Amino acid sequence: MKKRSFKQNIALIGVILIVIMILATLITAFADPTGKYFRSCLIVTIALPIALWVFMWAYGAMMHKHTPASFDLGGTDKPPATDIPEDAGTDTETDEQK
Repeated sequence: MKKRSFKQNIALIGVILIVIMILATLITAFADPTGKYFRSCLIVTIALPIALWVFMWAYGAMMHKHTPASFDLGGTDKPPATDIPEDAGTDTETDEQK
């Protein structure tokens, strides 16, 4: 069996926590007549993945690293290349001035 890295173990723990929260929400939806625990479980089920995403994004932003939470969809942090030359639009004479 292949040994898992620290990041893989943390990711596995995160997935297990999310699955447990989904199951707890489902169980409390049927078992809690007041709805108090159901609302609590539902809020945590929604807030936990959002909080994990914010932490990953903040880590990547502070360390200048690309993470799965980065905003760039292409997978690189490089600015997009433009086809416009640097001196474009700097003509001082227009057709009206000629």
